[in-house]
Amino acid sequence: MANLLVQGVEADATTRAIFEHAARISRVEKLEDLIRLNADFARDLAGADRCSLWLTDEKSQEIWTMVAHGVETIRVPFGQGLVGACVRDDEVILVNDAAHEPRLLRKIDEASGYRTQQVLCVPLCSENRVIGALQLLNKPEGFTDADAGLLGLLGHFAASAIESERLRREAESSRLLRHELNLARDVQSRLLPRNPQGVRGIECAGFCRAARSVGGDYYDLIPLRDGRFAVTLGDVSGKGMPAAVMMASIQMLLRSHLQQGPESLATMLADINETVFASSTAERYSTLFCGVVSADRRTLTYVNAGHIPPILLHANGLLERLPGDGIPVGLLPEAEYEQHVVQLRDQDLIVVVSDGIVESSRAEGDFWEEQAVEDAVRADGFIPIALIPEALFRHADEFAAGAEQYDDMTVVAVRILPRVSLAEGPPTLVYIPSI
Repeated sequence: MANLLVQGVEADATTRAIFEHAARISRVEKLEDLIRLNADFARDLAGADRCSLWLTDEKSQEIWTMVAHGVETIRVPFGQGLVGACVRDDEVILVNDAAHEPRLLRKIDEASGYRTQQVLCVPLCSENRVIGALQLLNKPEGFTDADAGLLGLLGHFAASAIESERLRREAESSRLLRHELNLARDVQSRLLPRNPQGVRGIECAGFCRAARSVGGDYYDLIPLRDGRFAVTLGDVSGKGMPAAVMMASIQMLLRSHLQQGPESLATMLADINETVFASSTAERYSTLFCGVVSADRRTLTYVNAGHIPPILLHANGLLERLPGDGIPVGLLPEAEYEQHVVQLRDQDLIVVVSDGIVESSRAEGDFWEEQAVEDAVRADGFIPIALIPEALFRHADEFAAGAEQYDDMTVVAVRILPRVSLAEGPPTLVYIPSI
């Protein structure tokens, strides 16, 4: 347990450092300063000796170092060396025994007098295109998969910032806006659960449809170590990359804390709120629902930070809203949250939606009423779980009558299976990709 707590503290510190770095690089104006800042932070974050940031040069068919600790600018033909292979194949390369690595360009060591022993290369990607790579050299204890994961997250923010700065230099304001929205949409889609593991006694389905102007909806489905199951759904204020950065940070904090098995979800959320507030700006905050279903599937423990109250549809057809409300995460430096517990029975259905659902609107400005949402859940609450989000979207679209919607729309549904299924093996946990 002590080891888990240490890991949690380290995860929080790392997440906060990356969050603050992402905010810092968004304020840097000069491309050269931006790239050096990223290289220095990557080296220090991983505990490496040196870092170089490589960019592609399409005209010369080379990759080159815009920043390289300890050496002058290096140019290498596409595909050569470890970093060349990383860029060519768009894949992470981790080598902890460089002496026997045939792809290592030893002529660079010979020219500089440096001895490369360990190498970690991570591609920098923007809009489905590799624009360069981060390369770390020499970590005495060796690089790990965790180093690669952290460097990959940093690299995603770095690539976004580098490409944004390039576009600013070209003074292409319209293209810059489209680029940032595409990046934000990419980050948002990466946050959605890709391959959730089946857990006994539960079936789930999630669906997120991003608006044309990307908003900040995100959700997660998290099987916990002790057999419990967590479901979260949040909505970050604002749009674009700032909202996407906050989404990524909150999701990392939630996953870290929930896997530690906190005694109180209210205390956990208060701690997350403090971290997010200290690392963000006043206009950035997030509504959030976080619920945990017990291992025996008999109770749902939850906290609500300003999110739309979820719907609980019982097997007998009775429907109720789950009470509770609190301050959105990151809005105030200190916030207290109230933890609630509700009893669950076989075939009970929990439905959590974002405000894009309840605020579906027609061209003349009329909004879909919450009562209508409840009626839709009551009408379709007993169909197969995979079809429930789709059914709610269909009802919302029918009400909107073709009018364009300007907010993300998200639905997550969780159904409690009969107790006998707890001993029958894994039931269905469905992920429906966002569109």
